[in-house]
Amino acid sequence: MKYTSNVKTVYDMIKEKIMYCELMPGELVSEKELVEGLNVSRTPVREALKVLSGEGLITVIPKKGIQIAPLPVKKIREIYELRNILEPLSIQKAIKYLKRADIDYLKELNQKLCDSYKKDDLNQAFKEGMKIHLYIAKLSGNETLYNIIKSLREECYRGFVYYLKQYLDRCADEFKKNTELSLSHVHSKFIHALEVRDEEAAIQYVIDDLDTVTNLLLQL
Repeated sequence: MKYTSNVKTVYDMIKEKIMYCELMPGELVSEKELVEGLNVSRTPVREALKVLSGEGLITVIPKKGIQIAPLPVKKIREIYELRNILEPLSIQKAIKYLKRADIDYLKELNQKLCDSYKKDDLNQAFKEGMKIHLYIAKLSGNETLYNIIKSLREECYRGFVYYLKQYLDRCADEFKKNTELSLSHVHSKFIHALEVRDEEAAIQYVIDDLDTVTNLLLQL
């Protein structure tokens, strides 16, 4: 869908609220609330909502309002199962295209990820992790694969904010720190495996990363 920069801006603002769970999964909101909350006119909000509806992030319910897509734990687990299949495929396709500049960029992202964990900024750490894997998916050269992984990753981000961050915040400090270190270290090992063109190891590190989060989800 082609839309104006104004609609794109409103779309980004609403989507960010959905991703950060400022608009909670399953919540009902009105078009009027969004217009007033964003301090914009009604037309770009309506156009943005059409796009978000097409992406499955909202459902317009006549005479009731706009429902933010629910996010049951079962759905998040199913998404991780799909990622276990698709992300190794993206690595297989991308690794042959990797250049020195790509590795350097991935290392920069990983440093930001590690710094975010040190600052106990889990939201930012997850964003940097998502950037790493989406960059690999983009390098695969398969636009359909990239778009599917991007969509799944975005839903996982919502799941992280809605479920996992709350869960980790309730855990003992030592368990939380060990989990964060595990997630941080696996990305460093993953990027090194890409650097030395060890496809099998790179895939295994991604699977390990996904399994760590899946195991946390099983405890919810």
